Amino acid sequence: MAASLANFSLNECKGALQDILEAFREPTNVRRLDEARDHAGNDMLRAMQSVFPLAAQIQMEVIQKYGFPSDGDGVIRFTQAVKVYEKQDQDVALLNNQLRAILIPPIAVHGPSTNGS
Repeated sequence: MAASLANFSLNECKGALQDILEAFREPTNVRRLDEARDHAGNDMLRAMQSVFPLAAQIQMEVIQKYGFPSDGDGVIRFTQAVKVYEKQDQDVALLNNQLRAILIPPIAVHGPSTNGS
């Protein structure tokens, strides 16, 4: 059963985002993600190969409970639905920002030194 906005309500969207955030806080998932991040180190390519697929898998396990396929297409459909609802509801926008912070952590960029030496 493929979910669409017609059968995926605003409240379900909030619930799904809360469930995803909760799944990322589960000790087993925290450990798995930490191990993947440690393995990747500062190598962005390694992170894309190990951290991102694991994070997507955790997300897929949750969204399938809301009628989305547990595959890449399901994640895309879910993300599209969230984007529609985050424009309508501040809580959805806040929850989605929290999720993005987990999925795409900030990268420290070091610019050229301006110490005048």
